Amino acid sequence: MTSLKRAGRITTFVFAAGAGLLIASGVSAAVASATPDDSGHTSTSSSSASSARTHRSATADSTGTSAKPKSFSAPVVQLRSNRTAAPAGAATVTTLSAAVSDATTTSAAAKQTPANRLPTPAEVQQAIVAGLDAARRNLDTLRENIELLVKHQIEGIQENLTTLRYDLDAIVGPYRPPVNPDIPADDTPGLIGNPADKEAYFLFQGQTNRCVLMSTAMVIGQLLGAEAMPTAAQITNEAATTPSSVTPGTMIYDPAADTYVKYADALQLLENHGITATSTQYSKGQGTTALDNLKAALTAGDSVIVTVNANIAWGRAAPGGVVSANHAITVLGIDTVNNVVYVNDSAFADGKGIAIKLSVFMSAWAPNDYQTITAYVAPAANATIAA
Repeated sequence: MTSLKRAGRITTFVFAAGAGLLIASGVSAAVASATPDDSGHTSTSSSSASSARTHRSATADSTGTSAKPKSFSAPVVQLRSNRTAAPAGAATVTTLSAAVSDATTTSAAAKQTPANRLPTPAEVQQAIVAGLDAARRNLDTLRENIELLVKHQIEGIQENLTTLRYDLDAIVGPYRPPVNPDIPADDTPGLIGNPADKEAYFLFQGQTNRCVLMSTAMVIGQLLGAEAMPTAAQITNEAATTPSSVTPGTMIYDPAADTYVKYADALQLLENHGITATSTQYSKGQGTTALDNLKAALTAGDSVIVTVNANIAWGRAAPGGVVSANHAITVLGIDTVNNVVYVNDSAFADGKGIAIKLSVFMSAWAPNDYQTITAYVAPAANATIAA
């Protein structure tokens, strides 16, 4: 009985020792699989653990107790299969890594929130300078806008006052009937142009709106001679059958409606006769420039048509009717000594070689923006005419 008990105790001890070795082996393998080696791979550690278990098995076999451990081969399989639960350790490492990452992110975020800090003195100074510059630019823009507005208002008032003066001159102005003095010779000192030669080319428009047409015909005669100068009927018929370049679908002049002829269409008629012409307008403050250009054209031998306000030019002696504000006349010459302008005005039956004071002429010319048509014959055309 005692032997049997002793044998049982020995057997139990051997069994417990074998089980302990097997459990220790399984735990070592689990730890080896959860802890990476220096290269960061877990496969090498697992192989080492497996080799360690193999070595222990060989040792157990050498002790002569291999029969007993073989009966517990199943628990070895269970321990090895439990290695798949080892990632709990990895999860712990991952959790620690995530915590470190969160701490790093929080620290970086704390470093990237400068909005909560106070600006430096340099930044405050820079902001003040930028604000002052912006305010200065805004004030400069406001000043420029105010100056421009005031300038336009003043110009508008000046134009209105000028128009009022012209209207008053037409109503209560002096009576200035046309005067036809003897025109001085072309070589008279101070005389610009050749008015004595040009006054002969004259046409009367009658009570019609044909002042532009009559002036155009007079210029053709001045530049091309009496033989080439059309009569009043001829220039009227030419305008009535020539398409307008200003108003498509219409003729330059409608005799039935007695339409006003546009200056651009007058240029077309002059071109039809081989004459080159240009039309120019000036601003209210360019009267001196307009007069200088007029003198230059007359000196060069060109013919000139200007637009005047007839009520200002002749006062209460103006023909009236269709002859009023926009009235075309031809300028023959200027006497700079006596400040007299010589013109042909088709509104008067005796409107050939009329003398008008230079100051009155300028006042009558200004309301129409010093409208001027300068006409001349190109050198090639002159050669053809001479031949």
